[in-house]
Amino acid sequence: MIIDARSLSLDKIIEADICIVGAGVAGITLAREFINQNVRVCLVESGGMESAPDTQSLCEGKIIGDRYPDLKKGRRRQFGGTSHAWEAPVGYKKFGWRCIPLDEIDFEQRDWLPYSGWPFTKSHLDSFYQRAHQVCQLGPFTYRVEDWEGSAGRRLPLNSDRLMTTMSQYASRNPFTQEYREEIGRTENIMTLLHATVIEIETDEAAHTVTRLRAACIGGKQFWLSAKVFILATGGIENARLLLLSSQRQQAGLGNQHDLVGRYFMERPIVSCGMLIPYSRKLFDRTGLYDVVSVKGVPVMARVRLTDEIMRREQLLNNGAQLFPRPQPRQKASTQALRSLLKSMGRAELSQDILKSLITVIRGGDYIAAAAFWSAIRQLPGLRRGDWSYLPYEKQRFSMFEVIYQIEQAPNPNNRVVLTSDRDFLGQNKAEIHWRLNDIDLRTVERVREIWVEEFAKAKLGDFKLSTSQGKLNFEQPAMYHHMGTTRMHDNPQKGVVDADCRVHGMTNLFIAGSSVFPTSGYANPTLTIIALAIRLAEKIKILMT
Repeated sequence: MIIDARSLSLDKIIEADICIVGAGVAGITLAREFINQNVRVCLVESGGMESAPDTQSLCEGKIIGDRYPDLKKGRRRQFGGTSHAWEAPVGYKKFGWRCIPLDEIDFEQRDWLPYSGWPFTKSHLDSFYQRAHQVCQLGPFTYRVEDWEGSAGRRLPLNSDRLMTTMSQYASRNPFTQEYREEIGRTENIMTLLHATVIEIETDEAAHTVTRLRAACIGGKQFWLSAKVFILATGGIENARLLLLSSQRQQAGLGNQHDLVGRYFMERPIVSCGMLIPYSRKLFDRTGLYDVVSVKGVPVMARVRLTDEIMRREQLLNNGAQLFPRPQPRQKASTQALRSLLKSMGRAELSQDILKSLITVIRGGDYIAAAAFWSAIRQLPGLRRGDWSYLPYEKQRFSMFEVIYQIEQAPNPNNRVVLTSDRDFLGQNKAEIHWRLNDIDLRTVERVREIWVEEFAKAKLGDFKLSTSQGKLNFEQPAMYHHMGTTRMHDNPQKGVVDADCRVHGMTNLFIAGSSVFPTSGYANPTLTIIALAIRLAEKIKILMT
């Protein structure tokens, strides 16, 4: 049952056994675990089925520190959350997301990495990862390269104890954007409230038990949500923000007795390592596994990462790289010049440098002609990352590989979410993000680049040219909108906001789902781990409800 909260009467009290705040991937996964169970579930979503500007404005905030993308663009207040923004290729004109579990080393307490260590090992989470694969409609739970090598390609012959090839899988966004919405909508024991923004958590006088939530609609109407168990699943920024806003009983906010709520904010920077120029064009024919390809009916992509041994030996953070084919510099310049010309013609504003642009276009005419031909054949608007290896002649356009890699960011208590004095149109203090890269983050980036140069030279695969921008590291994206760590998990309440069961320390019935509970980030996309933890949390709640 799906209800528009704007149709509710003023100050109405909605009662349920379990209240889940946020209908993104974590909230949807949690709700589905209770389908047709003997419990009443209320799933609360700030937005509607579609994204709307007024609701999206609630995501606005301020950034203090290093360059960081616009907060409003990185989140979606609508049923399905940011799954609507996933655009990784998973097949012909089909889009989704990249699935990778965290590595074993990500769960370890590493001597060289302060604040590292989860309350459990990866092996404890493996059974939940397997169930997450079913939720995501993925292939078998294996990421070993030997399980996917074959006709699509084989791993690079690196012969290295410092670099290794592992796999990623890709999943469609459709289950979260459409299929599960329809499933939840026709489930009798789940009530979904749309256009309902939770603005405060109320507790008993001792601030040990949540009694109800106050929610508001655009236009000012407010109502109440009452339940036995409450779960926040609103993302790495909003989970912390809502705890900080709920200061009626505890001045610093709920769960914030030790000033930890909002701290340890982590992201996933993406860096252009450089260009690998193959000694032989045959390398383009041997690297199909590093494209998004279908193996045994599953979209997969090989990736290269540091081995655990080298990370321990040199005290480096985790990271993983992908290879993307690129044209020669003159060819790339020609495509950029052509785009600029076409854009100017569309506005009827031809620049004075039209002759120079035309010359640049002509110099790369061979590439433009080939790109136009294959784009027409493929009926695609242009080359995306992935889907480059399956047309053999198309590969003739390329002359090098760009190595782009993601890095783990070290947890740092000074990277944090706080509240500003600015308020949104519901009267709530907006979020302010304090975020900077750490010394170990930058040192890892530099050392990984050096290792790539050394290992590819040793393997005699090609020349590796490092990428810099005006002498600085070339960050393709400083952050990926993967907000982590702000309500971190730790058995000790002086070191974490939630315990190993994701229950807020000192609270009897308030739990948190999502990557805000991650103690460390890893470099893998966090979504598969978010889903695995949500399934695990649902099992804990089922026991609590019996």
